[in-house]
Amino acid sequence: MKDPYSILGVSSNATDEEIKNAYRALARKYHPDNYGDDNPLKDLANEKMQEINAAYEQIQKMRSTASSSFSGDYGYSGSSGSTSGVYYTIRTKINARRFNDAERLLAEVPIGERNAEWHYLNSVILMQRGYVNDAMRELEMACSLDPSNLEYQRAKEMFNTGARGYGSTYYGDGGGYRRSTAQSDACDCCANLICMDCLCECLGGDLIRCI
Repeated sequence: MKDPYSILGVSSNATDEEIKNAYRALARKYHPDNYGDDNPLKDLANEKMQEINAAYEQIQKMRSTASSSFSGDYGYSGSSGSTSGVYYTIRTKINARRFNDAERLLAEVPIGERNAEWHYLNSVILMQRGYVNDAMRELEMACSLDPSNLEYQRAKEMFNTGARGYGSTYYGDGGGYRRSTAQSDACDCCANLICMDCLCECLGGDLIRCI
């Protein structure tokens, strides 16, 4: 399946309301009831409607899973995180699950001022979006810029431990997560979920309670 956001014609940063409005507009346009049985476009409209429904459902599941994984107190006000300034504000936005606002504030930080904490917080946002490999790359950058930071190191350790437990290893340098043996897409999905759970746990949440 193509990127569900592109199918609906919205950005991955779009709000829930914007996504819902885009879905409704497309549904009104392509609903099969708009086409008579003798209309040659009816089958095409039906296929398009199925694609739209699948994309909307996938986005809903992605966002629901991500939101639940970031519930609770992450301890952002602790000694390893900023207690004032823009990064503190971003942490409070993440705690409130206002991820779009947090991402916007991160984007406003000048490139030359993006330090280890910027990359760490960006990894949290990317994980919420479901971009596991990108999130890990940002976490690697945070650890590289501030190797003594226990918050970042613990996140990285739990992330990699969980990945190895499901037969995957993070190779870095653009390698991303690759399985040590040929496995099905379902197994790859499990590896990503366990990685997300590990990062959530190190932030104080719990995506998969049985692990």
